[in-house]
Amino acid sequence: MLSALGLDEGQESAYRVLVALGAAEAADLAHRLTLPVPQTEQALRHLERHGLAARSSARPGRWVAAPPAAALGAAGVRDRAVAGGQPAVGG
Repeated sequence: MLSALGLDEGQESAYRVLVALGAAEAADLAHRLTLPVPQTEQALRHLERHGLAARSSARPGRWVAAPPAAALGAAGVRDRAVAGGQPAVGG
């Protein structure tokens, strides 16, 4: 479903784990995903650009997941726009 937002499998996995945790540091997320930290940080920045994650203002170095409803809502808007022949939101 999140591929409609332009996420690849790794980015979607990072989002799902971040949602399950609520918030995490990149190193902890990388460990859970069994990915290198730089690759995980890149995925988090991609999620941030899509409004699916944000850097914690309370705890530097921590990332917070956007609620799944926000992600699914954004995917639905994009799907409807594409189906209607209109340009996709943000794309």
